[in-house]
Amino acid sequence: MKRIDARTARVVMTAGATYLGRFGTGVVVLITLPMAKQHLHPELFGVWMMLSALLGFMAFADLGIGNGVLNRTTHAQATNDKKLLLRTLASGYACTTFVASALFAAWITWAHYSEEPTIIAGTIAQTHKSDVLTALTVFAAVLALNIPASLIQRVQLGMQQGYWNGIAQFVCAILTLAAVPLTLQHDGSVAGLVLATLGIQAGVNIVNTLIWLARHGLLDPSEWRNTLDFPTVGALLRSGSLFLSLQLAAAFAFQSDSIVITQTLGQAAYGDFAVTQKLFLFVSMVLSASLVGLWPAFGDAIAKRNTDWIIKTLWRSAIGAASVALASVLALSAAMPWIMKNWMHGQVNPSWSLVAALATWTVIDAAANVLGAFMNGANILRAQLFFAVTMAICAFGAKWLLTPTLGTTGAVLATILAYCLISVPGQVYIFKKALKS
Repeated sequence: MKRIDARTARVVMTAGATYLGRFGTGVVVLITLPMAKQHLHPELFGVWMMLSALLGFMAFADLGIGNGVLNRTTHAQATNDKKLLLRTLASGYACTTFVASALFAAWITWAHYSEEPTIIAGTIAQTHKSDVLTALTVFAAVLALNIPASLIQRVQLGMQQGYWNGIAQFVCAILTLAAVPLTLQHDGSVAGLVLATLGIQAGVNIVNTLIWLARHGLLDPSEWRNTLDFPTVGALLRSGSLFLSLQLAAAFAFQSDSIVITQTLGQAAYGDFAVTQKLFLFVSMVLSASLVGLWPAFGDAIAKRNTDWIIKTLWRSAIGAASVALASVLALSAAMPWIMKNWMHGQVNPSWSLVAALATWTVIDAAANVLGAFMNGANILRAQLFFAVTMAICAFGAKWLLTPTLGTTGAVLATILAYCLISVPGQVYIFKKALKS
């Protein structure tokens, strides 16, 4: 039997640990969602679901610096350059800490001077405004803490040690499973749920950082002397600006459903939509686990000019991901009535049009993630940005047009149409150009 190469082995190890972590996350969703739905007022449940979704929407809050750190860390690993690694870490933490502080200060200013600070969560009943404002403030604080704390995930991926992320995610899931029921029994506040979920995530990231740095001998203060490098800061900001633009485009195109549905159909409608979407996101989450290590692996292969490995891995991964996604969503769609009856006790009954739309997007997204990993690893950012921004503008606008008419299904259809008409031709063009070079 032919042994797999070291790079592929690291991808497999990362995938295995990520599967463990995401399995834990999936179990958390399956157990805690019905509990929260039963204990919370529908409006407050919708707020909690919106805040959970907004954590993904706010992934661009680090101004793309994390992804810039990932690429520079990959280069440091490939060239065995410890000085570059230390400069990247010091500069990355300095940048993300500044960004986090500025964002939290902006929220405090808004909450203090705005006449209606809860408006960003939609129209909230007067009896719930105080609870929602507290939850938003806690969310802002946790987000600010998590921006620099989560940088370790990008560092570990860049070092092709992404299995650390999976282990940390599994630990986070175990702690969340214990914290959410206790919170619901104690006070059942949305702010408490934010701490029991997103707060635990930030805490685990901090512990993960300290353990990883200690294992690599990087907690010695002498190692960090004169490592804050302004040219490196500038390089991170420049690459980060491109990644930020890509993240913004992705956020508006793929994760803006919470905003559009909340504003057009209300919190309750989004709460029901989010429950159905979570099931398909679970499929995407499981599939993407095997792809987590591809980005730095492509970057490493490009740095070492291993073209054969790149082409073989790209096609096998894309076809395999789409095939498994198709089989998974067909099974999930067929079982949807049974799942909703036994899981949500008939409280949520999605239309077949919504189920079909979410299933279609899940298959498309599976293949798209592979192509995105290649383009990011190859540092093909400007061309990506052009097509991503065009697609995002069209998708975001189409959602406002289709959602009032077609309901929550319209939001998903808008994403599918924009992606197929704009992003797919763009990716074909980029890939052909990359192969020629």
